[in-house]
Amino acid sequence: MKNQIETVAVVKCASYDQKKVDKAVEQALKLINFKLPKNKKVLIKPNVVGKFPKTQLAATTNPTVIEAVCKILKKNNCKISIGDSPFTNPKESFKASGIDKVAKKYGKLVIFEQDKITEIKDKKAKVLKKFRISKTLNEADLIINMPKLKTHKLTKYTGALKNLYGCILGGVKQQLHLKAQGDKDFSEIIADIYQNIAPELTIMDGIIGMEGEGPTSGHAKKSGLILASKSGIALDIAGTKIIGLNPKKVYAIKSLIERKIYPSFEIKLAGISKLPNLKFKAPKGESSATQRLMNKIFKERPIVVDKSKCIKCGLCRRKCPAKAITMTPYPVIDKKKCIRCFCCMEICPENALQLKGDKTS
Repeated sequence: MKNQIETVAVVKCASYDQKKVDKAVEQALKLINFKLPKNKKVLIKPNVVGKFPKTQLAATTNPTVIEAVCKILKKNNCKISIGDSPFTNPKESFKASGIDKVAKKYGKLVIFEQDKITEIKDKKAKVLKKFRISKTLNEADLIINMPKLKTHKLTKYTGALKNLYGCILGGVKQQLHLKAQGDKDFSEIIADIYQNIAPELTIMDGIIGMEGEGPTSGHAKKSGLILASKSGIALDIAGTKIIGLNPKKVYAIKSLIERKIYPSFEIKLAGISKLPNLKFKAPKGESSATQRLMNKIFKERPIVVDKSKCIKCGLCRRKCPAKAITMTPYPVIDKKKCIRCFCCMEICPENALQLKGDKTS
């Protein structure tokens, strides 16, 4: 990546009407002077975190935004792949989001852990010295990162950088949560991934975002924006400011600047003279840098289950990286084993798991 201040386009888009989205995406690309290639292999990486009937619109990259990009790529005779590794059932997750139809219409759908695999090695990485990724992702001529504008219980904010965690294969995600506990250590993994993948284009769906207990259990926040940049770091600096968060407090951004992958916390704006401050409600799931602090917080605000909403599916137990959950028949969380990664809260399809004192949505 060029070590320079990058432009971030911020374009207003009031709804997911396809014509309006097409126009907004085209305008954003012009503002950052990015021309989509011709006759190339392109991998689109949306945010398909899982199947969440109650919050799907705010949790997942909207298919209209992806289709707007696909239309241009199709005209340019590109070979299009749309890929991700959702935390829960991949096929059902893609279907619930509506992205499976876009993939079928314009190219192919790739579930990363079901693809051929290749290994990335990086001696300069802080945590991930090596990790495996999809061969389709690795061999793409262009990777387009298409995140959603959301808050996040663990990392405070989830956008371009955090979206690349979906490049990690299936259950390996859980292992990494166990390996890097707490916001700061986990964010070093995010920085390692970006350092090695670094998409050449990022387009963010900020038309409807999520505030509060993101990335899946929060509330929809109508932002009416499409963001685009050649740098995911620059875009996230803009995104954090838009939701009312200081980018210097987002460890993944800070780490990549310290690594000199990006020069500073400065960006150039296009399409707008000043970033709006939409004041997203922050998540209450406090993150922490040490296990001692996590344990202290856990004693004060443990994760509890709303039995009136829990369907006893056992997803939380199966996805818990620390094996801290048992079903009796409702989830019971072992306070000594819990690492405060909030995976159980993130993947619960009924939003039945919350911190004590919070109201389930």
